[in-house]
Amino acid sequence: MAGFMNMQKSAMSLGVESLAGYQLCINLLVFFILFGEPLSQIGQTKLPSLIDAKDKDQVKATYKSILVLSTIASLGVGAVAYLTALFGSGVFSSNVGVQAVAQTTAPSLFFAVVATVMGIAVDGCMMASRDFGFMLVNGIVGFLLQAKLLQYTSSISGIFASFTARLSMYTVLAVGRTAFGFNTIGRVMTADKEVPASSFL
Repeated sequence: MAGFMNMQKSAMSLGVESLAGYQLCINLLVFFILFGEPLSQIGQTKLPSLIDAKDKDQVKATYKSILVLSTIASLGVGAVAYLTALFGSGVFSSNVGVQAVAQTTAPSLFFAVVATVMGIAVDGCMMASRDFGFMLVNGIVGFLLQAKLLQYTSSISGIFASFTARLSMYTVLAVGRTAFGFNTIGRVMTADKEVPASSFL
C-alpha cells in the first residue's frame, strides 16, 4: 500500500492530465491482476498437504504447473490490459490528453500486469512454504528500491516501470530461492541433494 502511495505522489507531481492518465492505468492494473488470484490459491491449497507428505514428485509437478500457468496467464492478461489502454482509453475518459497518457503508458502497463500476475502466483507458493521471513525482508527491500527509482521518474511509464522492477525482483528471487532448496518447497523438491538446513534472506 505504501508503494502505491509513493506512485500516486510521483504522478501528482507530473500534472493534472498525467495524474488522470495514471488513475486510469492503475485502475486497469488493479482490475486485471485479479486474474492472478486463482493461481495464488492453487499454490496455497494444493502445496501444503504435499509438502507435509514430502511428496517430492507431486510438489515439483504442482510447482512447475503453477509457474507455467502463471506465465501463460500473465502474458494473456497483460496483452488484454495493453490493448485496453491503447485502444479503449476513450471509454474511460473523453479528455484527449488523458487518452494520450494512457496510450503512451500501455507498454509499461503490459509489463506491470505480467510481473504482478506472476508475483501473485509465486507468492501463493511462498505462503504455502511459510517463507514469511523472506517475504517480509523482500517486501521492505523492494519498497525501498522502488522509492529510490521513483525519484528518477519523469513519466507515468517510468512510475509503472518502477513497480515492475519491484515485482520482478521478488519473483526472480523467490523462484531462485526455491530452485536452490532454501525454503520448505525447495528442500522437498531437492531432497536427494545436499542442501543446507538453514535458509537465507
